[in-house]
Amino acid sequence: MKDRKTNKLKKEQMISMAFCIEFKLLQMNGTKALYMYGDCSENLEGLFELDLEKLISGETLFDTDIREVVRVIRSCISDTEHQHKANRAFSKIYKHYKETKEYLLEGGYYA
Repeated sequence: MKDRKTNKLKKEQMISMAFCIEFKLLQMNGTKALYMYGDCSENLEGLFELDLEKLISGETLFDTDIREVVRVIRSCISDTEHQHKANRAFSKIYKHYKETKEYLLEGGYYA
């Protein structure tokens, strides 16, 4: 009985949780961009690197593993097992880059 109550509480918490990520461009090195990222309730303690020019030009193939496209250097606190949050930030940055050919300076992903 206690296990069912615990599982129900966990499900309710997951449903009510919002998904909020913030990111900020830290530095550029040639065509590579280094971003800080984290949950909106955290500091931007995570780091990931992108080279969208290589992806757009075809030098990096579109079927390349996402971990090679979004190279997480340091995961944010809440993204330790997987890099879902870095990938969400990447999706926003990539869309902007495709339209403008410029890296997004800062932004967020909210769901």
